[in-house]
Amino acid sequence: MTGAIESSSFSATIDCYSAEFGGNGPYGVAAYAEVLKSSFDFSIPDFALHQPFFARAELRFLPDLIVSRAQSSASRLSRTGRTIASRATDQILVVTYSTGHFDVTIDGETRRVEPGQVLFVDLAREIAIEAPHVDNLCLAISRHRLEALVDRLDSAHGYIRPDDALSRLLRGMMERVITDGPAISVVDARGIADALFRVAAAAMAPPSRQSTNSGRATASLVDIKAFIEERLLEQAMGPQVLLEHFGITRSSLYRLFEPLGGVSAFIAKRRLTYAFRRLSDTRTARDRISRLAEELGYSHPSAFTRAFKDAFGLSPRNVQALAAHARDHDVPLMTTREPLQFFTPLDKG
Repeated sequence: MTGAIESSSFSATIDCYSAEFGGNGPYGVAAYAEVLKSSFDFSIPDFALHQPFFARAELRFLPDLIVSRAQSSASRLSRTGRTIASRATDQILVVTYSTGHFDVTIDGETRRVEPGQVLFVDLAREIAIEAPHVDNLCLAISRHRLEALVDRLDSAHGYIRPDDALSRLLRGMMERVITDGPAISVVDARGIADALFRVAAAAMAPPSRQSTNSGRATASLVDIKAFIEERLLEQAMGPQVLLEHFGITRSSLYRLFEPLGGVSAFIAKRRLTYAFRRLSDTRTARDRISRLAEELGYSHPSAFTRAFKDAFGLSPRNVQALAAHARDHDVPLMTTREPLQFFTPLDKG
């Protein structure tokens, strides 16, 4: 994990930390925001501005992943285009609440996540999470480790898995890592991390849902979106291609995508999101904007630039510049030594 704190090879057990914020302690809202800033912009929701602030956090570092537990008063976490471009964190988060609910907003759609359900978040995509009270477990996984295990990883963003057997297994494993962390040996950590990767990958495979029956065939929104992802760069991709492939009626297709702004709008936004990922990827050489615009089917780079700026509030060149800054300053995947100044190392078992 580039820039992250991992267990030292000579340590008997993995690195574990805890911290408290607010109350009578020395660290308050600003310190907590500093801890979170590589992943999210943190704020207190308007309805809770006059309520006392508190937060407790625990971190457990395993190879290529971090397990954390957080409890806090009301919070709002967001990732905008600017956040993503300037803080090149490219992880998948697995978030579940032990008690209480939280609301997640993606592409203008807000959904509620209940206790026991599991939310998957792609940190390369925009999102806002708001909760009246936080009591969560979180798994931060290096994206490159999941790419070999999960088909259609780009479709995982915003998927909410129900409180089923697989969700409970994953949550139980995360809880054990938190509980047993100070006693987990560096030797065992690799095997535990591998097991977490595989269970998390299995949980990301959504069951067929949001189906529509046209009388000729049954198609799920999940399958149609996955089909779009696989052929995103094909110039012909559009409603007609989907109708022919899935054999559903036009009204059924449009009804499925109506909450997402329509079929064509969804495809256009996914292409722009693909472009954003390419432009903000610090691991690859800079793309020529004109070539990327042509690849995505735009008649002229200026048309691409206008659509991109309308979608993200930043021009393609702005995103490239912010990403270059992140690359030059070795922006971390999750946590660096600077935020860890607010944490206390736990005694190793």
